[in-house]
Amino acid sequence: MQPVHVYSRPWRLVAASLFALSRANLPAMVFAIVFSQVPINPPAFYRTVVVFSLLPALGASTIARALRGVLTVDARGARLARAGLELDVPASAIAAVRPWRVPLPGPGFALVTTSDRRLPYAVQARDPVPALVALADVGGVEAARTALGHPTIVYAGAKAAAGAWRWRDLALKFPVFALAPAAVLFRVHQHIAYGGTFGEYYLLGLSAFLQTAAIYWVTTTIYCVLWASVWRGPAEGASLLAAYVAPSHAARVRRAAEIACRVLYYAGVPALVALRFAS
Repeated sequence: MQPVHVYSRPWRLVAASLFALSRANLPAMVFAIVFSQVPINPPAFYRTVVVFSLLPALGASTIARALRGVLTVDARGARLARAGLELDVPASAIAAVRPWRVPLPGPGFALVTTSDRRLPYAVQARDPVPALVALADVGGVEAARTALGHPTIVYAGAKAAAGAWRWRDLALKFPVFALAPAAVLFRVHQHIAYGGTFGEYYLLGLSAFLQTAAIYWVTTTIYCVLWASVWRGPAEGASLLAAYVAPSHAARVRRAAEIACRVLYYAGVPALVALRFAS
């Protein structure tokens, strides 16, 4: 049994659109910030992130959770099951396995029957390789073995081998890491606006002081997310391109891309803060 998400075509289109919007908005915001001629207004800045990144991402995640299911493969064929759906496909009826050309909202594949009819439900998994191997070995579906060489499946396998991000990893990478640059920027603001590190506290009280500190922390955290998105896009593009042009090197390219993203992020943020004061 393989944990999967079972999408109909309409739900896949909705989930893929929401996922793409949530990710595309981040580098778009970087572009807007760089070329903006007016100061950034924090409330409008936060609203843009929430409306065009956070909410679409939550929408795509909610759909994925609702469509969670299992793929069971045995000598008889494949069985897809999720809430409200059970679909059995005999091995002898599977003529082809078609991986998704665009791995959104994640990598996946559809089954095509001997009558040349594509099933109305497709399978999405973080790593479709085990499911395809099971189809090829246990179900005897030769088309599944051919699908293992498809670029998006190779891409997915290399990505899965690089490891998954957990909530703890994301918390350390963004809000926790952002504490240091936020503290620097906040302290400078306090000295410029109020004449000392605790100037706002002495003048306006603890509530105003903590509110300003929170604004700097949240804003800096979002900037860190935006900065990471600048490099994540090219990294994913390079990994997918490698899966197309040099599948045997896809895992190596993925590892190099992940290392590059980490170096550019963790070294780039302090460099950007230093650059701000050097200009």
